[in-house]
Amino acid sequence: FFQCVEAANRWHMAVPAELQTVMDTYAKETGRQYHQFDYYGDKEATDVIIMMGSAAQTAIETVGYLNSQGKKTGVVVVRLYSPFDADAFMSALPKTTQRVCVLDRLKVPGGAGEPLFLDCHYVLKESNMKLQHCIGGRYGLGSKEFNPDHCIAVFENLALETPKQRF
Repeated sequence: FFQCVEAANRWHMAVPAELQTVMDTYAKETGRQYHQFDYYGDKEATDVIIMMGSAAQTAIETVGYLNSQGKKTGVVVVRLYSPFDADAFMSALPKTTQRVCVLDRLKVPGGAGEPLFLDCHYVLKESNMKLQHCIGGRYGLGSKEFNPDHCIAVFENLALETPKQRF
């Protein structure tokens, strides 16, 4: 997806592989394996949230609950945001995904969207993945808690024929 055209980019673009080496060492020591993008949920999910940070655990638990109720939901947890590895991102996302909500934990006043949303939206558009919706939202501003009810509301909005695009 992205070409390295600046001299410093080769160092910047080497970060994901170096980080994965560290994450693999960590996994050997602790038994907990992480990647730049980790997917949790139904292998054939149609509705997926993409987010990073501590609130992702709430989304993971909520996805487990929703899937036990017959839903097909998932969450992609971003562990390394920049550089954004488009191939790793697309590999983490189920091929069955139809609707995506990218959640950022910051607000960019006057911007076209928040940073994670813009990167995910661009990569999804470039991939030609046939999505019904790719929407963005914000959570946790002003130290507000992100709880399971909020996560369920995101999935309910995502399932609407015309979901709220930015919230």
